[in-house]
Amino acid sequence: MSYELSVIIPVYNVEKYIGECLDSVVNQSIGIDNIEVIVVNDATPDNSMDIINEYVEKYPSFKVISNKSNKGLGESRNIGLKYVTSDYVTFLDSDDFISQNAYEDSVSKIKKFGCDLLIYNWETYTGSDYVEPISVHQQNTLENKVIDDINQNPKLVFSTASWNKIYHKSLFKYLNYSKGLYEDNLVTLSALINAKRIFLNKDVIYYHRKNSESITENIKNSNVFDLCDIINGLFKLNDEILTPLIIKFINDILFWVYYYNWDVAAEIEFIDKLKKSSGKITENQLDYYRKLFPDVLLYYGDILDLNNYDAETFLAKYKYFNRLNKVNSQASLYVDAGNGFNESDKVAIDYSPLKKNNLEFSLEKFDNISKLRFDPLEGSFVKCRITNNLPISDANCDNSVDDDCQIFTNLDPYYVLDADFSDISSIQINFDLEILTNDDIANLFRQKDNIINDLQVKPKKRKFSFFNKKE
Repeated sequence: MSYELSVIIPVYNVEKYIGECLDSVVNQSIGIDNIEVIVVNDATPDNSMDIINEYVEKYPSFKVISNKSNKGLGESRNIGLKYVTSDYVTFLDSDDFISQNAYEDSVSKIKKFGCDLLIYNWETYTGSDYVEPISVHQQNTLENKVIDDINQNPKLVFSTASWNKIYHKSLFKYLNYSKGLYEDNLVTLSALINAKRIFLNKDVIYYHRKNSESITENIKNSNVFDLCDIINGLFKLNDEILTPLIIKFINDILFWVYYYNWDVAAEIEFIDKLKKSSGKITENQLDYYRKLFPDVLLYYGDILDLNNYDAETFLAKYKYFNRLNKVNSQASLYVDAGNGFNESDKVAIDYSPLKKNNLEFSLEKFDNISKLRFDPLEGSFVKCRITNNLPISDANCDNSVDDDCQIFTNLDPYYVLDADFSDISSIQINFDLEILTNDDIANLFRQKDNIINDLQVKPKKRKFSFFNKKE
């Protein structure tokens, strides 16, 4: 049978969500008979396959490929690609779902405009009415648009996810996923820079689930090493359009090194690995990145000097002897004036987080404010408490908003303030803040039924080795 589109769905431990995912596919307006559904059972230990088999029995366009052992998301996608029979393929993570018109609308536009790659909008889905603000990786389009050259929209290189795209068979040769934590990046970017014609589709939405029970945001050594490998791979692609993304990833690793309480030996290993993975970044390239993202914290001088010092000296200069500058961060206030929370309706303040903080946000340019979302700090696990009497209706904390303080084991903590804010021109937020240590985090996760039972917390070395060298 001939299909309009193939969709590959790797499955592992998603019995809670797989029904919603598959329903979004079988209810597509294009008709399930026109969709080749390739489910890759990645040796899932739960009851996901019992649910999937009900769909297989009902819909002839479903096929199941079973891995004998767990191979991970990237390799499961590679296996699924071997069974594609249509001219177009897309990927759907098994805990996500898509809008009802996604495939019909997209395939129609691909054919109409002769495109070999289509990218559609996505939103982070939390299971509530709250919609995540757009990040630099979420390069959504506000209009339907055809691009013949990626330089017409350089921010597209930040759209590194595989799952909000449809690929023509001419791009299949670039879809060879790695086994690391960032399996999407090199594959997606190879397809992007080799695509001859790209359609940006504003009329379709992919809903990417943010699971509040997930521990994937807990940064580990493997995150650093795998992202270094991606940086090295991006340099090897040797395309100037990728430089802003390389800078973003280098900046991310430096951020992790600066903010987390690693063992110094691990930090030295991280910087050594980063130095070997990174080519020379110039001032002009950093200035261009700043032009693209003027409000994003950028370790400008640190990146320029990365290859000018050995790892120990770099850490001493840029982390331990210059610590105050490294803890500068940003607090954000998102304003819902009828359009939900989004980046265009945000007030941001740069500050140095202290145990007690007092920030005042101007609201003069906003009318009819119904809700506010306050993000005290990004990129750290924190304990926080708003100390002035503000109407807190929700927070993405691990405990209750009614507790004396809120504990956040995610990297994007927020509070939702719900009241009539229509007559105020500013709001002051007083809050206590404490960045959680590795010991704190380990204890918290152990309390959650040992979600992380192999977390190794090593004591912090207090001195660099060169302090101990004899004269």
